[in-house]
Amino acid sequence: MEQQQVGRKTSARRLDVWRTDGFWSALAALAVAALCAASGLAQRLEYALYDAATSASAPPPLAEIAIVGIDDASLAALGPWPWPRDTHARLIDLLAAGGAKTIVYTPDLTEPHSDRGLGYVRKIRETLAAAADGSPLATELSRIAAEADVALDADARLAGAIQRAGNVLLASRYAPTGTPAALPSYVRRSTLPDPGTYATPALSARHPVAPLGLAAAGVGHLYLEADPDGQVRQVPLLLRYDNAGIPSLALLAAQHSLHLGPSDIRIQETSAGLRLGGLHVATDSTATLRPHTPVSRDGSAAFSTSSFTSVLDGKTPATHFKDKIVLVGATAETPPATGLAQGRGEGMYPVEILARALSSIRLGLGVQEPAWGPWASGSVAVGVLLVVAGLAARARRPVALGIGVGLALALVGIEWGLLRYASLWIALVLPATGLVAGAVVAALLGRSRGGTRSPSAESAEADRMMGLALHGQGQLDMAFERLRKVPASDALLDNLYHLAEDFERKRNFAKAKAVYEHILRHNRQYKDARSRYKRARAQLQGEGAPSSQPASESPAGTASPRLPGDASLGVPMLGRYQIDREIGKGAMGVVYLGRDPKIGRVVAIKTLALGQEFEGDALIDARARFFREAETAGRLQHPHIVTIFDAGEEHDLAYIAMEFLKGRDLAHACAKEHLLPVPTVLSIAARVADALDYAHAHHVVHRDIKPANIMFDSATDTVKVTDFGIARITDSSKTRTGLVLGTPSFMSPEQLAGKKVDGRSDLYSLGISLFQLLAGALPLRGASMTELMHKIASVDAPDIRELRPDLSPAVARVVALALQKRPEARYQTGRQFAADLRQAAAGTAHAEGPPGPETVVYDADRDATGHEMADFQETVMEPPAARGAAVPPASGAQ
Repeated sequence: MEQQQVGRKTSARRLDVWRTDGFWSALAALAVAALCAASGLAQRLEYALYDAATSASAPPPLAEIAIVGIDDASLAALGPWPWPRDTHARLIDLLAAGGAKTIVYTPDLTEPHSDRGLGYVRKIRETLAAAADGSPLATELSRIAAEADVALDADARLAGAIQRAGNVLLASRYAPTGTPAALPSYVRRSTLPDPGTYATPALSARHPVAPLGLAAAGVGHLYLEADPDGQVRQVPLLLRYDNAGIPSLALLAAQHSLHLGPSDIRIQETSAGLRLGGLHVATDSTATLRPHTPVSRDGSAAFSTSSFTSVLDGKTPATHFKDKIVLVGATAETPPATGLAQGRGEGMYPVEILARALSSIRLGLGVQEPAWGPWASGSVAVGVLLVVAGLAARARRPVALGIGVGLALALVGIEWGLLRYASLWIALVLPATGLVAGAVVAALLGRSRGGTRSPSAESAEADRMMGLALHGQGQLDMAFERLRKVPASDALLDNLYHLAEDFERKRNFAKAKAVYEHILRHNRQYKDARSRYKRARAQLQGEGAPSSQPASESPAGTASPRLPGDASLGVPMLGRYQIDREIGKGAMGVVYLGRDPKIGRVVAIKTLALGQEFEGDALIDARARFFREAETAGRLQHPHIVTIFDAGEEHDLAYIAMEFLKGRDLAHACAKEHLLPVPTVLSIAARVADALDYAHAHHVVHRDIKPANIMFDSATDTVKVTDFGIARITDSSKTRTGLVLGTPSFMSPEQLAGKKVDGRSDLYSLGISLFQLLAGALPLRGASMTELMHKIASVDAPDIRELRPDLSPAVARVVALALQKRPEARYQTGRQFAADLRQAAAGTAHAEGPPGPETVVYDADRDATGHEMADFQETVMEPPAARGAAVPPASGAQ
């Protein structure tokens, strides 16, 4: 009987669930969320948060991009659209003559130029040809008709301009509806293999007319689809049409500007995204990119924009576009194009959206909406319903409202943080809206609810929950102010313990000491709070104690500087990076494996104790040069140059956070028993030459090219050049000779002589490295530094075939030409060096012959000898007179 009664009570409670405040609060939250979703309000709030977060995190735009706009002034000066094809040909000729790297032409050229007179002229020519009249009159008429044909055929003249430029990309128009047709051959040559579902499908297309498409360097799509609010926030990088992957103009322009081929665009198998050479482009499962909205530092337009007519008239000189990626398109409200919008509601045109997509691709940026995002949003929504039900059941009105609003703000903060720092979009605005609505209903229902808990207990729990919310948002001081008001309990002490740990990680030992002291007042034996309290106090006393040593110097006998942070106190930190372990010794000092806790990025951190390497005014100058040179190296964005993310200084320990590379450097491959295959060595050297060509074009000279500064991962065939800008710091410290910068055996004669050097010095060093990687020995060696310097300056390098007879004459010629003593006699640009290496590898190099300067043509488009190159010649150096007697170099000095 008792069991039956208990069963009836349980059943009654289940049947009465729908009468509880928790049920009605959760139902209200669900109803409000559904209403917001159906009305589109939630989506608009999501977009507003997305635009604000991505704009706040926007980096400066890619400086290489320039826009030539078909604006209202151009339409007024040149007449209504469409313009004669001659006008387009003139602009392309001007841009090509000015040295534009890539020209992306977006106007619609899908219809042939129509000239009624041209048709009649061709009929006349056909009639004269059919008549086979050889009279002088007929001959003269045929000549005049041929001249008229050429004069009236504007498509042919535009095709000629495109052909002469050799770097013009044209746009095809695709639509999600219509009747499909086969791709023309000139469009298919730019396509990728069938991407399957990893692309946006298209059903119809219009392409540039055949003469123009055949002359173009590539044809891509300009397909834009607006979000429900009319703004464009995403750009499909691949369309699927006629069993092929059609690349977007942004992807083609990035490929062309990086000197990559179609085979360098690959679909990532393991994660959503594309691989463009060494760049990872984050996309969703349909190859759609969400580009960042770049903002210029001075508040002006994101990209340099010139009027079409100003370029034609010469008001904007064509040299303004030298080495630029020039995007030509409409920037007028009238035809030829209608403006679209993207980000923060500002008006934009397709050519501007194209510029932002291209900038995000080249900078390796993009907001990703992961496949698991909807599942995460759904899980949070279920959790919100449970929280709302709990608030209605257990909390009084003000507490329920405060907790609900606080948690809703926390959800919005999490979404903002993921967008701002991790470029991930997880939609949490809708659950946050439901949470606020449920908390309001719970507060209204709580007005008449009797409670079993006292008001003080309710207030204490509210303070604890608010403290946890503030802690989760990173507001540690405010969290402690809340939590210290709450009566002691095991849950509270655990919350305070974790708060103190976070204060320690931020090296705020004063606050950590106060939190541990608060814990010990309530429980003297709680975990290891007492020992942590003593360590925090010791840290404070150590930081405040007077020291007879200058702040810039480390204690004598210290082998390496101690990291800011202590493993016994928590995770050691350097700036914002958590240090995992030491992974080696570099040119600068200790190298650590670190992690950015905000975005989870794993980095290699190279450190230099400035206080140990410099002193006095030299320390001030070295610190300034360190950050200036780190900034210079950080501007280099190339598939074969290691990426630098950050630089900083903490407690006289300067550091550079850079891309963590797999594989190893090539120093091990210089031994005869470990030589790499010849094709592999030539391929690596060609890619290093490409990287140097890019760096020299951006006015940066490496000055220390050697196998130890070239990383190679055989598993992925990845090549990276490291330590741009680093040798200039370390070689100028008080522990160096102060005479030269670089590694002597790899230095060019002009660098060894202390002359001002340019990019050709790096190419000489690459030639030495190539010789060593092929032959297993250096071309010039000496028993002392003096003998080595003499040989580098005066003795010609031997023919590499004396050490490797199996090498081809083409390879020997490339090595010999790279090792010419006079800079003007060797390769002038990395592009020339890379081309000859690839020809030699393919067996198509020129016939064997003595190397000489006549085989090299100086590239006038480059400033290889320019005085503005950042060769870091003036790095602070200690005079050698201040040092003691030097130790004689060992045999085979390098």
